Formats: sequence, structure tokens, C-alpha cells
Amino acid sequence: MAFEDGVDWEPAEPQKRGRHKTFASALDAVVSDILTERNDFFDSLSDRWPSLFPGLAAKPGRYDGGKMFLYVKSAPALFATRPKLPAVKRALAKLPGAPKSINLVLEIHR
Repeated sequence: MAFEDGVDWEPAEPQKRGRHKTFASALDAVVSDILTERNDFFDSLSDRWPSLFPGLAAKPGRYDGGKMFLYVKSAPALFATRPKLPAVKRALAKLPGAPKSINLVLEIHR
């Protein structure tokens, strides 16, 4: 077992340190992650996304509150992807098991 003596020890996910100002906000984030809405249609999209939308800068992110969040890496990618959203909605609506209405939201994630 490795101890914090500086030898063969590295912190797990150091980039995520300091995200929460209080312990309560950290607990809220954990509970929110556990209770995140699951949907078979949206869960299966991540596997099929590259073949459905080759070259699209947006990738499926999370599904929360009836909204599907698509992640892009930068503001220019967001602005370039925004005009393509109606075509993405139409393509997703044609897939088997798709919900009646699809609400897509673009979000920047690095």
C-alpha cells in the first residue's frame, strides 16, 4: 500500500481539486450525479454518434431534465455547430426509440 510519503504516490484526478467551495456543494454534486436521469435512447447515442454525424464538432454529453447537452471544445466550435442543430434534431428524430421532442443544448467542455 502506498502512503503519502512522496514515493510512488500521485493524487487521483488532481485537475478536479478545488471545484467546490463548500462540503455541501460537493455533496450536492455527488447526489446529482447519482440521480442523473437515465434514458436508453440517449445512452446508446454515444456509441453511434461518429457514424451518424461524422465530422461534427459536438459530442453527446449528458441528458438532464428532458434536454440533451452536446459538448463542444471551444466557442468557435459552438458557433460553427449552432446552425447544424436543426439537421441534428431531424436525424435524431428519425432513429428508432427517439422521443417525440428533442431539446438540444450546446455547452463548452474542454
